[in-house]
Amino acid sequence: MFRRRRRRTYKTPVVYPKSPFLKPRKKISILTPLGKFILVISLLCFFVIIGIGAGVIVAFTRHLPNLDPVLKYEGMEAWKFPTKLHSVENKLIADFAEEKRELVNLDQIPQLLKDAVILIEDKGFYKHKGVDFTGLIRAFLVNLRSGKILQGGSTITQQLAKNLFLTQERSYRRKIQEILIALLIERKLTKEEILERYFNKIYYGHGNYGVQAASLYYFDKPVNDLSVAEIAMIAGLPNSPVNYSPVSYPQKAIKRQVFVLNRMEEEGLITSEQKIAAKNDFEKEVKRISRKKFAKTKTTVNKAPYFTEYIRQILEQKYGSNALYTGGLNVYTTLNLAMQEAAEEALVKGLEQLNAAKKPGEPRIEGALLAMDPRTGNILAMVGGSGFTQTNQLNRAIYAKRQPGSAFKPIIYTAAIDQGFTLINILDDSPKTYIGVDGEEWSPTNYDNDFYGRVTLRTALELSLNLATIKLLEEVGVRRVIEYARKMGIKNKLPADLSLALGTAQVTPLEMTKVFGIFANQGIKVEPIAIQSIKDHKQNLLEEWTTKEERVISPQTAYLVTSMLEGVVQRGTAKYSVGNKINRVVAGKTGTTNDYVDAWFIGFTPELVATVWIGYDRGQKSLGPGQAGGVVAAPIWTEFIQKILPLLESTDFTVPAGVNFAIVDPSTGMLDTKHCPKTRYEVFVEGNCPTEYCTYHGEEEGEAIEELGVGEYESQSSSTTTLVEEEKPQTEPEDFDKIRLDE
Repeated sequence: MFRRRRRRTYKTPVVYPKSPFLKPRKKISILTPLGKFILVISLLCFFVIIGIGAGVIVAFTRHLPNLDPVLKYEGMEAWKFPTKLHSVENKLIADFAEEKRELVNLDQIPQLLKDAVILIEDKGFYKHKGVDFTGLIRAFLVNLRSGKILQGGSTITQQLAKNLFLTQERSYRRKIQEILIALLIERKLTKEEILERYFNKIYYGHGNYGVQAASLYYFDKPVNDLSVAEIAMIAGLPNSPVNYSPVSYPQKAIKRQVFVLNRMEEEGLITSEQKIAAKNDFEKEVKRISRKKFAKTKTTVNKAPYFTEYIRQILEQKYGSNALYTGGLNVYTTLNLAMQEAAEEALVKGLEQLNAAKKPGEPRIEGALLAMDPRTGNILAMVGGSGFTQTNQLNRAIYAKRQPGSAFKPIIYTAAIDQGFTLINILDDSPKTYIGVDGEEWSPTNYDNDFYGRVTLRTALELSLNLATIKLLEEVGVRRVIEYARKMGIKNKLPADLSLALGTAQVTPLEMTKVFGIFANQGIKVEPIAIQSIKDHKQNLLEEWTTKEERVISPQTAYLVTSMLEGVVQRGTAKYSVGNKINRVVAGKTGTTNDYVDAWFIGFTPELVATVWIGYDRGQKSLGPGQAGGVVAAPIWTEFIQKILPLLESTDFTVPAGVNFAIVDPSTGMLDTKHCPKTRYEVFVEGNCPTEYCTYHGEEEGEAIEELGVGEYESQSSSTTTLVEEEKPQTEPEDFDKIRLDE
């Protein structure tokens, strides 16, 4: 009836036998001799360690750098001031810097950016004295476990110290130096001063140092205009500017920006709505930013890259790389920013139209546009190609050596006038075969394969007649024309034969701009100038440029040639592309080389001369049938001029003393009478003006002499026998017969 009570059993703890190798530990009293010995040794070790630590600190302190670069801004090499380029309107057009930097005051930096950076980089910034020892211990343990230095635990002050004075070496020695410098900085500067210097020094990728440089580079705006999305991206960059760059790694940049936005929301810096909007905004903007892989090397701002690269080369040769990238030079250039923008728009638009039908991988048609003030030599606009990229940095406005075609002809006519020719002298535009130095026959023709017989000097240039010009070159002499080309600014080798009349020399757009500037400037050649003055970072004048003038032809000769070049625009090869579209005084000359390889138009007003060249970079590749200077280059020139007309004075070319006008019969060169069928109001150098009246024309028809050849122009024709062709004069056949030779 009674249940048997189950006996409770208890586990007996397992007792492991003592190891035979273990000896019982003896208790040592400090009162014993052994205890006293150990105590003395311990104290000695403690003081030795303290001494060694103090010695190390003293040793490191002795070798610490001078803190002036962080205490002061002005004149310190460590800040490496950029060289700045200014336009004539005193607007910043570019800067050059080894470290792209733009100093800003702390109050110019948005408070949200300051808060975000402190949150991400150093949350305890306002609490510590330069070093966060808790963070250091945490970083030390991580490094100890990994066996290498992975984390630094650096505060904002330590980051400033590292960037100003130390290398990026990861070692305990450098870390100790960093800590000591940070502690010293905190003793010398307030938190606000430290923060200001941090924002101006820290690296943000792609050579940009400081938030202002970063803001200008990534977003093309100053730091005080940054949006929430842009602030989050900038705040996330210092941790790893290479890996989080939206230019190099767009997706990593987006993830980093989202991380920063989340932290900003958690801390109450932004709302949830602001976070979502900023995330969406940045994802859209990254596509634009990622295209910045081109042509921003060592620049933060670059509004005229071909021009600024031209300036950079001048400065580097004159002052050296160190001064260029760190010296804080202020360069005041001749560039007119409004004209530059108009030039870029006109050329790029024209080239896009010419390349519209191109397939991917096909060679692209390129071009150049250069504008200069012929009175001073100041370069007002310079576009060296379709776009300045890593693979398209050739400045064709300066360095492209191309055949000018008939754009060279005004030099020949200049030499002829100085030799006594008048604009009503008669030239023979008829076929002729020449024997070249190689024994081969050469039978040049005109652009339209037609010949015009007896023509005046004026008509020959206005209509760009090849045969008439070749025969004029024969009379004037090749050597004489080469001399004129040299003194007017052509430096390249010139062919010493009659092909010179057809523009077979090699010239650059800059040279041709200088030559035509002589006509606009009444015979005075000026050297092109790109820089007005250079000052140091304290605005002390270092160097100043002045106009270099040289009279190379008389004002009378310059005016006569200008008058003929006005005729090119009014009646000749540029009538429809220029003359009919610009309601003001303009002179100029078209040029096309053999098989439409090069197309030119060089035009000028009294205060501006501009050159447009169009062609392929390599080889004798044709632009295509009919793609002549008047068709391809002149329209781009016209669009440029139309955009800048409000910036130009509306003045006529000045008539110099020693020039006379007379109404003449162009077929005889004599003063006209009421019986002359055609007359012209013509200009003469004083002393060359006719004094006798025409006696060849009377009331009877039979008394008329042979009329001048004005011909008709075929709608389509080409020549394969000429070395260099010229475009069809842009005057329609039905109109030209009705044109009287009077103006």
